[in-house]
Amino acid sequence: MMGTGDKEPRPPVRMCVRCEVTTETPVVVAVVHQNTGPGFVVYACQACAAHYPPQPNVLTGLRPSGQAEDER
Repeated sequence: MMGTGDKEPRPPVRMCVRCEVTTETPVVVAVVHQNTGPGFVVYACQACAAHYPPQPNVLTGLRPSGQAEDER
């Protein structure tokens, strides 16, 4: 029986969306939300991450359910 307590955790390995190089230090540069299924996370390497502007949080722009736009 193999125990997992003695193994070190593997580092996260992702491919950079810009240069397509695999990196062990990925940076989240975008989160893509979809209305028909799960969304996905877009990663970049440390060097390419500076080329992506901060993404707005789409969930903060939503008004509470049932509230009309002129009631804000």
